[in-house]
Amino acid sequence: MSARPRSLLDPALWRLEAARRQRQLQELQQHLQTLEAEFEQLRQQIQAFVERYQAQLEADWQHVEALQAALHQALDQLCGEALVRPALRRHSPLPQLPQAVVWPAPPSDDITRVTPSLKDLHRRAAMRLHPDRAQSEADRLVREDRMRAANIAYQDQDRPALEALLLAAGESAARLGGFDVQAQWHWLERCEALAQGRLRVLKAHRVALQQHPMFQLAQAVERAEARGLRPLDIMATRLRAQQRELQQQLYIGARLQPSSALAQHFVAQWRERLGQPALKGACANSSSS
Repeated sequence: MSARPRSLLDPALWRLEAARRQRQLQELQQHLQTLEAEFEQLRQQIQAFVERYQAQLEADWQHVEALQAALHQALDQLCGEALVRPALRRHSPLPQLPQAVVWPAPPSDDITRVTPSLKDLHRRAAMRLHPDRAQSEADRLVREDRMRAANIAYQDQDRPALEALLLAAGESAARLGGFDVQAQWHWLERCEALAQGRLRVLKAHRVALQQHPMFQLAQAVERAEARGLRPLDIMATRLRAQQRELQQQLYIGARLQPSSALAQHFVAQWRERLGQPALKGACANSSSS
């Protein structure tokens, strides 16, 4: 945020600048609302696909995982040691946006306040800038210059110049233009910072959603279905074929003698399929005997 320009010490100029900044803020807030709505719409679409996927395939997946667990337990018993388990499916939730921004209330702009007259401003300037209040000779010279400038501004009916002198001397902005310039400026800065922060959050969550495995799977399924395919049915068929194979392997494993040559050959085949290293220890020694 750039430093406050001196021209904004003039309340009339400040109101113009404030109106411009408020329009920009409103446009950014509307843009944020659009992005939030787009994110929620996309998330709901992916969530609908997740529910469809689970309704059609979750039972088959759970059956496969149960058979895999039983088979690995049988392999452990045949080998006499625990084998490394393959990684299980990960169910990561879809990213959700944090709560919406709570915008701070704007400072009150009490229109019932009476803007001080030029004469009143000149009287205040005399009270704040009078040379008799100087703390040193150098301070007296500065005060004389400023008091001279205040007198000229009063004669020329130059209200902005008088207000600038008073503000520089410590006068409250709220006592000059009927509203608190400082509070209005800080409110705008706070809102703009919140808006930029929310924009970064929205962009990061959009990227996280698009990188989610279910988003990518949904995209692939949608493209396949657009070509007339039925990918979820194909997945279900493959899962059921995997179930039948696992059941057959369990049947074979249950009939093998632990640590026998056939058992070790059976275990070695499965280790190779799982990409695990060759057996060591008692299991390997039994196989080579």
